[in-house]
Amino acid sequence: MLPIILNIVDDDDRAFVEKIYVRYEKQLYLISMKYLNNHHDAQDCVHDTIKIIIDGIEKFKIAQNVGYIEKLITIVCRNCALNTLRVKKYKNEHELSLCRYNYEDDEYEEIDIPDYSSCVDKLYISEESCEHLHNLINKLDDKYRDVALLKSLGFDNRGIAEIMHISENLVSQRYKRAKDQLLKMGGKDLYAE
Repeated sequence: MLPIILNIVDDDDRAFVEKIYVRYEKQLYLISMKYLNNHHDAQDCVHDTIKIIIDGIEKFKIAQNVGYIEKLITIVCRNCALNTLRVKKYKNEHELSLCRYNYEDDEYEEIDIPDYSSCVDKLYISEESCEHLHNLINKLDDKYRDVALLKSLGFDNRGIAEIMHISENLVSQRYKRAKDQLLKMGGKDLYAE
């Protein structure tokens, strides 16, 4: 068991994190190895994931209650691994808050600063439209789907930025683009008039 888990003061929180660690440790390690191809880096990534869970334990408890815990910790672990790759490969070469990594071209490219002038948070979800929205969200690219999922679980931009190891501006941009794509895919009926 990780020493950091044993230092959790609250017994319920410690039991919650222990349960997650025991149940998902191998899965998190395999996800990390897929990206990092290094045993020690993969172990560090698993430990970083557990630390993020401890830091945001209330959000992760909510995710477990609504059945998203496995998906959420997978997202967190994958983003920890990707961040480790970025840091190792391009340490101090680029400012991540102003650019994004293009995996196809194996280089960084500048990003557009999002336009905050329009209000994009008027989403209304009824019980009938919840399944429709879920199906639309599953069609999004990973980077947009992850932000939308984390937003739906109550994380703010700062929390999502920490989990995904990206800037808050990039979180806002991805969330806006996710909502724009949802509208294009048939989500117009989800918005309140």
